[in-house]
Amino acid sequence: MIIVRFLAKGLIMKRAIVAIAVVSAALGGGAYAKTIYVDANAAGVNTGTCWADAYRFLQDALTDANSSEKPVEIRVAQGVYQPDRSAAEPNGMSDWNWMATFRLINGVTIQGGYAGLGHQDPNARDIELYETILSGDLKGNDASVSNPDPEAILREVTRGDNSWRVVEAWDTDGSAGLDGFTVTAGNNPAVCKYGPCAGAGGLRNMRASPTIERCTFTANAAGAGGGICNYEESSPSIVNCLFTENYARSAGAIYGGNAIVESCSFLGNRAWWAGAMGDCEASVLQSKFIGNSAEYGGAVAGCRGIIVDTIFSSNSANEDGGAMFAGCSATLNLKNCILSRNSAADLGGAIRIACDAVVTITNCTLTGNSATNGNAVACYHPSLIGAPSDLAVSNCILFDGGDEIWTNYDSIIMVTHSDIEGGYAGEGNIDADPCFADVANNDYHLKSQAGRWDPNDELWTMDDVTSPCIDAGDPMSPIGLEPFPNSGLINMGAYGGTAEASKSYFGEAPCEVIVAGDVNGDCVVDFLDFGIMGVHWLEEH
Repeated sequence: MIIVRFLAKGLIMKRAIVAIAVVSAALGGGAYAKTIYVDANAAGVNTGTCWADAYRFLQDALTDANSSEKPVEIRVAQGVYQPDRSAAEPNGMSDWNWMATFRLINGVTIQGGYAGLGHQDPNARDIELYETILSGDLKGNDASVSNPDPEAILREVTRGDNSWRVVEAWDTDGSAGLDGFTVTAGNNPAVCKYGPCAGAGGLRNMRASPTIERCTFTANAAGAGGGICNYEESSPSIVNCLFTENYARSAGAIYGGNAIVESCSFLGNRAWWAGAMGDCEASVLQSKFIGNSAEYGGAVAGCRGIIVDTIFSSNSANEDGGAMFAGCSATLNLKNCILSRNSAADLGGAIRIACDAVVTITNCTLTGNSATNGNAVACYHPSLIGAPSDLAVSNCILFDGGDEIWTNYDSIIMVTHSDIEGGYAGEGNIDADPCFADVANNDYHLKSQAGRWDPNDELWTMDDVTSPCIDAGDPMSPIGLEPFPNSGLINMGAYGGTAEASKSYFGEAPCEVIVAGDVNGDCVVDFLDFGIMGVHWLEEH
């Protein structure tokens, strides 16, 4: 899918500009004042000045960086590094080792994935081939845990001596960076359920907004935020990261904060509340949530903000909200998202909306989801008091199951220009087979005789039928990046308004030559073209 950013433009661009300015100033246009080397196999004088004399322990490099002129780059060779070890404590701290952590520093970028000593080019970098692991398993004795209960994982006896949090950031900005590491085996069993003492097994941010790139957070556990926990207005940028098999009472992967999450994957994380992300103010862009689970909110619960160009698939809730649980007073916007094959035992196979939450769903595809009530969306207020929830759906496809939208209360629900199985009252709504390209292989592009994008072969292919959802969206919606030929009307579904939108079919093969003034691509310049121009005149894109 091609990312559509305009919904997030205000918040994301402002923060991105600030982050770029901070990093640019810190790096002095790309030059580091100092580079420090770390390699567990180094046998030289261990001063960190080159690979041969690299520090053996990352903690020593951080101590050096903290007192050095900034900006500093720390290059870490492949291997396993534990936070309780240093030159002074090469076998690990004897006391309070569970408090040991790697602390991020302003103006310091820590980069893993280097080949290190013993290779022709020790500066060769490949984060998969030369995996660099930051591990909270201080004694190297963690047993494999198959119990799906996060509480049991937190209390597992072989994890009782692990570091409570592997990495930590206090009062840092975007110039504090962690890039190319696997962060694992943090285990924080603190009894307080949501406070800072229980936060994070992998990374805890306190008033911190570090830049986290190309990192894997796996097999961490905590009371809140097994992978990452954000406190006191922390606003990290988390880009191209993988969160897999993390556990928590609340939010298996990421808890709290005002994060930008871009191009990340959340796979198989578990919690009681919010399998992957919970209780956050976030901008989630071009990411994937697959196979996460919880009692409430299989992937996301209690979050506010925007989610764009993101896939939710095969997430599950033992109670409500197979993919998402929109909690009370939450304001949540989804655009160009796919929610497929999610399930809940009770309410909202894809989304459960509670209390006075306000949820807007635009150009999304919700298909193959299942629940006792509301296969796609359920609006429910248990006490039947207070303000009702507010749901707005436009240019969407909710199909394959029926009972797509359910409510027990006087929720304010407006559905327009959408394809709803079983039908739904509202302007421009239809009830028709959307003609997905290949449901079995999760390809929800719309079939078209004029051409649809095939993501496997990366080319346009023509079908023998054309989806009724093509050109069926709101006439006042911008067509965005939709390719030629199009009718000037946006498509329904997740690809509407994007460069992967299926093309319009006018009863014959599309024009091979673009004709000036032929807005809709039907090979004729006529009043239809002028009408389309009139509708979208002076439209802001």
